[in-house]
Amino acid sequence: MVAAVRRVHKRRNVTMVSNSQLSATLKGITAMHIAEHGAESLLPNRKEPIDAALVRMFLSTPNGAKLGSATLDWAAPTFLCTGALYALASGTGFRKAEAALPNGAVLDDRRLRRSSLLWRIDGRIYADPTEAQLLGLVSGRDMAVLKPPRCKNDPDGTVFGTHPIYQPYVEGDITNAAAWLRRIELLFPCQGPRRAEIPLFFTSAAFAPMTHSTVDSMLGHFLRLYMSAERARDFSFHSFRIGFACCLLAAGCPYDMIQALARWRSAESVKIYARLNPEAHTAWVTKSLQHQASSTTGRRLPVIDADEMVATFAAAETFFSRASA
Repeated sequence: MVAAVRRVHKRRNVTMVSNSQLSATLKGITAMHIAEHGAESLLPNRKEPIDAALVRMFLSTPNGAKLGSATLDWAAPTFLCTGALYALASGTGFRKAEAALPNGAVLDDRRLRRSSLLWRIDGRIYADPTEAQLLGLVSGRDMAVLKPPRCKNDPDGTVFGTHPIYQPYVEGDITNAAAWLRRIELLFPCQGPRRAEIPLFFTSAAFAPMTHSTVDSMLGHFLRLYMSAERARDFSFHSFRIGFACCLLAAGCPYDMIQALARWRSAESVKIYARLNPEAHTAWVTKSLQHQASSTTGRRLPVIDADEMVATFAAAETFFSRASA
């Protein structure tokens, strides 16, 4: 942020203080803040993760449940697409901006559209599958294939847009994203060029795009259905992305693979969001207590040379030189 401010001033021929002066000032301000408010006040207040267990609770909610002023009907466009969005977000880490539109915005290629969804059936890719092909999906063999849209860390789509996202079809798993996406295809079919004109997630049979406000509202209703309103405030739609990273780490996924799967440009993001589960932390601590620390440094290894003798003679020579002077 400081570097950006300096660039803006430089373009306007405004000379700012040196970096060293600015650094010293910021350190002083930080020290004063800590003395007044404590170091804990500087810790970032990040959202809690949503994992597959919580998603399973959401998606197991029976028809007829009250969600605010609405009554749950998993076959209705809004609820069907909400369920599919939750299942997909928990297995891909898609951002809200990639799946829904800001209120008043027009659908473009920065959002997931029906054309973003393809299907890999018996080893072949289909961009416009038939009803028979979708009904014939084989569990464990076939999969949904998604083309990532342009996004904030890939504005021209050349970084992540070249890497499709694969979601295996698993029959009988209520959290399976491919199964939810197949339901959308079957209940609200769309073929041909029209697939590029409608959103993947919508709120009406006329394919009205799902908006950010709808996503936030629906998530709030589901959260408050299973926890207190105070606890629900610890979550947001970004919690799906955090949960995806945390669960990948818990499964033993390497950091570089987590970065690739969650589509982060920087490894620093992985360090922030892929948090260690308590079980993993304590397991490693327990293992560490069963071992000895027997390593050393090269400086402390014994040597076979005349270094000490040379040093002694050099010191003596210096002493006698000074004495004779």
